[in-house]
Parts: sequence; C-alpha cells; structure tokens
Amino acid sequence: MRILLYVKFSTAMYEYRLWIELSESTEESDCGQLAQKVELLKAKVSDNLKCLPINCIMQVNYATIFQCSGGANHRGAEHDKLLDVLQFLVELLPGSHGLVYWSDDENPGNSVFDGYKVLVVARGTIIEKFDPFLSPRNPTVED
Repeated sequence: MRILLYVKFSTAMYEYRLWIELSESTEESDCGQLAQKVELLKAKVSDNLKCLPINCIMQVNYATIFQCSGGANHRGAEHDKLLDVLQFLVELLPGSHGLVYWSDDENPGNSVFDGYKVLVVARGTIIEKFDPFLSPRNPTVED
C-alpha cells in the first residue's frame, strides 16, 4: 500500500501553484516550433522564477506541461515576475491553457476575501478570478 503525504515545509506568506499545458495554437499543440519555443520559455522561467521543481517543463503523455510551485516570505517582486513569465508564455504559445493558484496573506483586502486567487490562462489571455473551491482559507483549509 502506498500512502502519499503532502507536508508544507514553509510558512510562506506569498505562494503559487502553477499547471499549464503548452500549445502553439488552439488547433495544434506543435505547429513545428514547439521545442524551440519551450527552450525560450525555460530560459525566461530560469531567469525570473524561484520555483520547484527546477526542471518544471516536462513531457506527460504527448503533452508538454509547465508545472511548478513557488513562494516567498513576502511577495516583493515575485508576483510581478510570475505575471511577466505568464505574459511571455501567452504571447509565445497562445494555445496554452491552465491555472495558477496564488495567495498572499499580506494582500490588501484579505479582510474581505481571505482566499486563493486563480489566474486562468487560455486562448492567449490571462484572467484573474476568485477561487470557489479552497476559499475562504478559514475555515475551508485552515483554522
């Protein structure tokens, strides 16, 4: 029997979890330049994000997936760098789609909405929404 256990080692005040399937267009994931564009994205991620795993772009069953997590004690410029990487991604690979869950417990307005926000990546756009599943953090996931 295998038991999976998730242990949260950090007490990061700003954190994100990212999952995006990479695609050159909404019709074809690979129009002939996907590998080259993925290398450009890897360089952008390496230069801007401190995320794990380090090799965060991988092949999974014929799909190219960008999947990582990151965080910091204070948001600082980390969120702006994440948004910069995402903007680069949607311009380079407009057929990509996925989600980025993020939270910042120091974010102004937490007294009104204490939860996760979701960046929805689809059809070359990034739209921010409020999370309906894990929010509000207290009492949904925390005491």
